[in-house]
Amino acid sequence: MHFFIDENISHHIASALNHLAQLCTESHTVVHAKTFNGGHGVPDQVWLERLQQSEETWVILSKDRFNKGDPEMLAFEYCGITTINLGKDWKKKNVWQTALRLIEWWPVISKEVIQTTGPMHYDLTWVRSPKLKGRRKAVN
Repeated sequence: MHFFIDENISHHIASALNHLAQLCTESHTVVHAKTFNGGHGVPDQVWLERLQQSEETWVILSKDRFNKGDPEMLAFEYCGITTINLGKDWKKKNVWQTALRLIEWWPVISKEVIQTTGPMHYDLTWVRSPKLKGRRKAVN
């Protein structure tokens, strides 16, 4: 499984998660948007299309906040890729707090995305629990 970390999350966190993921039996790959895109500022639609065209299975981890009916929200909804969105509580946390909490969540995230078929959307709360709360995504 490949995890795409959006630009709104530190590339240092993505790098740390990638190194730690290699130590686990699942051997997930974690790639930051900056690395995947070769720099900053690539529009979501561009990299979403690249992920969709990939032969690999991707999960997108983001802190994006969308308004109802926002074209980007619709693109994420109908992209056919599982998304995990960090809830509003994550915005108030510094990079160390964010990194630690993502590491704490990682076994739950890994288990859930491996066991669930089809594209899902998960809202990751700050308060950790033994299971992710999510919903099946809409299909085109």
